[in-house]
Amino acid sequence: MVPDPPGPRGRARRETARCGHALARDAAAPLVTRPMHRAADAPSVRDVEPLAAARAARALELAARGYIRQAREAGHDWDQIGHALGLSPDADAGPAGATIPDAAWTYAAGPPDARAPWRPFSWTCHACDQHITDQGPVARPADDEHGHAGNCPRLAKAIAEWNARWQAEP
Repeated sequence: MVPDPPGPRGRARRETARCGHALARDAAAPLVTRPMHRAADAPSVRDVEPLAAARAARALELAARGYIRQAREAGHDWDQIGHALGLSPDADAGPAGATIPDAAWTYAAGPPDARAPWRPFSWTCHACDQHITDQGPVARPADDEHGHAGNCPRLAKAIAEWNARWQAEP
């Protein structure tokens, strides 16, 4: 058995497993006996049935994605979210050449579908109190974030930052 990494990642892994098992048990998942690891003389452990545990883990993942919505509502951009999630280009996002913001968007909104490549991600802008349909980091904020009020200071700031980055490009 591979030990959990030290620090916050290890604790997160242990707590996620604990919560997943609790959710599966609460859903009356059957218990199974399985070897602790692959060695011939490995001791056995009692555990929740693997498919029930997988359903519980998926429920935890979907619930955790609510924090991505909260991060967007709090003013964080897709690049900041991608870094906070520990995502990296090409490794986590699917499409080759993806950026960290692309990886964050793909994680939050789901993988692209060739028939419907735009997958909106919705949140509420706290600056203008409007429902935003976020198209991800595709173009510029005014094109990507539909629904802001005309005088929204958050959108104005995002546009100014985007323009400054474009002007700084060689």
